[in-house]
Amino acid sequence: MHIRLYYARKEFELDYSTLNYSPKMKKKLILFITVLFVAVTSCSCLDLMSVRPSGQYIAKKINVGDFENVSVSNGFELILTQDSKEELVIETYENVHEYIVVRVEGSTLKIYREGGIFFSGNTKVKIHLSCSYLGKITGSGGTKIDMESGWSGDQMKISISGGGRIFGNLKLNSLYMSMSGGSRSELEGEVDYLSLSSSGGSVHRHFGLETNECRASMSGGASAELYVKERLEVSGSGGTSVRYRGNPQLSTKLSGGSSVHKAF
Repeated sequence: MHIRLYYARKEFELDYSTLNYSPKMKKKLILFITVLFVAVTSCSCLDLMSVRPSGQYIAKKINVGDFENVSVSNGFELILTQDSKEELVIETYENVHEYIVVRVEGSTLKIYREGGIFFSGNTKVKIHLSCSYLGKITGSGGTKIDMESGWSGDQMKISISGGGRIFGNLKLNSLYMSMSGGSRSELEGEVDYLSLSSSGGSVHRHFGLETNECRASMSGGASAELYVKERLEVSGSGGTSVRYRGNPQLSTKLSGGSSVHKAF
């Protein structure tokens, strides 16, 4: 038995007569190949276009409307500066700029790669954002968020997924963090109350972030280093690990090989 498949203008011929399988097994194999072929051809309908960076690496200033939150994806680097003067500047290669979407939806400034486009090669995209206030920061798909210049305020929410990374210096009354998919945070400064939800092997290096009260919900191999002065509540499952400094009142609910230890 011969089956001819055509994909991407190429012909693939499968000869089953030489396979030492029973008729029932051959029928299952044919069904599997057919399903696989349909899946591959369906993906091809997405018609992704590859863009390789070329030209000079240039900066462009972008005018945007009012916003209170920011969301960045596709592995871009977001560099935040707290300033009364609001400004957005994007740095990348000349031919890449046209494929970066900047839009305000509701109260959220969203910056991402245009649909149907794939950046090949070393396509660096740096987003410089200056503003006085941010209520929530969202990063996904390997996004890097730089807050090293410092940020202060009352309350902030941070959500990072898909291997993203955030680092910087914060001074806040309340910080709510949600991290997943192998993401990483390295924070310093002072936060009165920290709520941390972490999963999927995410890592948190917060020995330099002084907190009075912290509630941490950990799962799926996530780990955290915390500095807590007054009260620490930890719930952990699936092999999570928490190391802490300070002398807080400690409350734990652990399962699946999770642990909480004081660091010396």
